[in-house]
Amino acid sequence: MSEDDQNPDSLLLTALYMILFYLIFTLTSYVLIGIGVLQFAVRLLSGGPQPELQRFGLRFGRYLMQIVQYISMQTNIKPYPFSEWPQDAENGR
Repeated sequence: MSEDDQNPDSLLLTALYMILFYLIFTLTSYVLIGIGVLQFAVRLLSGGPQPELQRFGLRFGRYLMQIVQYISMQTNIKPYPFSEWPQDAENGR
């Protein structure tokens, strides 16, 4: 652990970021439901899922994973908007 991690001000700031990302995580459940409903409607009407929505869903899932990793202190890297939005692993998009 570095000296910055042991600083009480740094720990307080980390706690505030954790609360912020918890609130973001809670609000994103509505986005997740919207993605599912929209994808279901597209599949119902066209017979197949919408590829762009699938890619967004993949990135969105990675974003949620980054939030969980930050809150559980597996990483010190703050998720979006403090870092880049997650990209596809295989093609960098």
